Amino acid sequence: MTKMRATKRRKLVQAPIHDGVLKECWYPRKGLKMEAASSYIPKDNEEKPLGEDACFICEETQTIGVADGVGSWGKKGIDAGEYATELMNNASFSVLEQAEEEGSVCPLQVLHEAYWMTKAKGSSTACIVTLKEDFLHAVNIGDSGFLVIKKGKVVFQSPAMQKRFNCPYQLGNERDTPDSAQEFKVDVEHDDVLVVGTDGLFDNLFPHQIGSIVHNCVEGKLSPKMMASLIAELAWYHSLQKDRSTPYTKSAMEVGLVQENYLGGKYDDVTVVVAKIV
Repeated sequence: MTKMRATKRRKLVQAPIHDGVLKECWYPRKGLKMEAASSYIPKDNEEKPLGEDACFICEETQTIGVADGVGSWGKKGIDAGEYATELMNNASFSVLEQAEEEGSVCPLQVLHEAYWMTKAKGSSTACIVTLKEDFLHAVNIGDSGFLVIKKGKVVFQSPAMQKRFNCPYQLGNERDTPDSAQEFKVDVEHDDVLVVGTDGLFDNLFPHQIGSIVHNCVEGKLSPKMMASLIAELAWYHSLQKDRSTPYTKSAMEVGLVQENYLGGKYDDVTVVVAKIV
């Protein structure tokens, strides 16, 4: 992976992409800040051990991104995880360039630039969130997304963008463009918690369940890394169950694809990023 050139004024920080690759980021901090960490559990697949999700955290730009490669490309012999990874790599480059040249980050502009730079085959959903003073600015396309939790209660959830059940809007080859994405501006305050994830999270845990985990973790003074791990592990556990109500089966029942009272999770990669507002 190409390494970004250093500048004299930049501080180096960890920003994992696709579970562990590091980037360098710089940005002057103002107002509230996010302390963020991620957890990623890929599906068990020897041919694709890294799964199809990707993410980055750039602490100094206060920016987070997640992407989920659309698995149906596998029928054509294409690993959509490569598209998701390249998209997030390019997004992280764009974040850094914007911070240096313009002094702030525009998630929609980041998404546009990352989309045009990504050449891998496949397609992906994407969600990018940045903190500017007292507001989260976000862009989302597809069924990845984010929650804002205040005192254990979910006060905002980005809506999933789907053309039909289990068919999300997606960036990529002969698919949608960033013009279809939705933008959000959400006010936050000290001690709020941001949870960003792919559909492996939101298909297997209801928002109130995520809020409850966050509340208990905050009460126990656990770190964002521990919060992300606990949420990801519970979502993963639910994805394997056949006797549990989940958002995925609830949605399937609503559109008549399964019989009433059908239970079970959706087996999928799970990416969770948790950021505490401090």
